[in-house]
Amino acid sequence: TYRAYKRGALFANPSFTQIHPTCIPVSGDYQSKLTLMSESLRNDGRVWVPKRKEDRFKPPSEIPEGERDYYLERKYPSYGNLAPRDISSRAAKEVCDEGRGVGPGGRGVYLDFADSIKRLGVETIRERYGNLFEVYKKITGEDAYKMPMRIYPAVHYTMGGLWVDYDLMSNVPGLFVIGEAN
Repeated sequence: TYRAYKRGALFANPSFTQIHPTCIPVSGDYQSKLTLMSESLRNDGRVWVPKRKEDRFKPPSEIPEGERDYYLERKYPSYGNLAPRDISSRAAKEVCDEGRGVGPGGRGVYLDFADSIKRLGVETIRERYGNLFEVYKKITGEDAYKMPMRIYPAVHYTMGGLWVDYDLMSNVPGLFVIGEAN
C-alpha cells in the first residue's frame, strides 16, 4: 500500500476500523490481548448483563432471570443477539461504561448458552461450538457449557487502504487492487 501510495495511488478511509464483538477479555497470563472468537457463537448464545450495577460481582448463576438485562434483545428486537457487529460492539461498551460490565475490571458481558443447551441439547451445542468452547476453557478455565462466557469488543482490523473504483482499479492506470479492497 505504501509503495503504491508513494507512486500516486490515492489512499481512502484510513480511520475505518472493524470492531469484533465476541472476544475473550484478557484474563490471566495466557493472553497478552483480547482473543477473537467466532461470531457464530451469537447464533445460539444470549448476551446479557445484570440490570443492577451492584450485581456485577455476583456469579452469573446467582442472578435470577428477572434481574438480567438482555440488552440487545431489548434495544434491537428485530435483530436480537444477531445485531450487526458495530451495533453489538457499541452496545456492549455502553453497558460496561454504565458500570454493569462483568468480570475483572468490568470489561465483559455474558454470552449465555443455557437456553440453547436446554432447547437443543448439549451434544448439538458441542457439535456446533465444541472447539470454541475448548479454546474458551483453555484461556479462562471456565466451562461455557455450565456458565456463560464473558465477551468484550476488540479491534479486528483496519479497513482503509488504496482507493478503488467498481472494477478494483486504483487511480494509477494499470494498478489493480486485490484483497478486501472494496
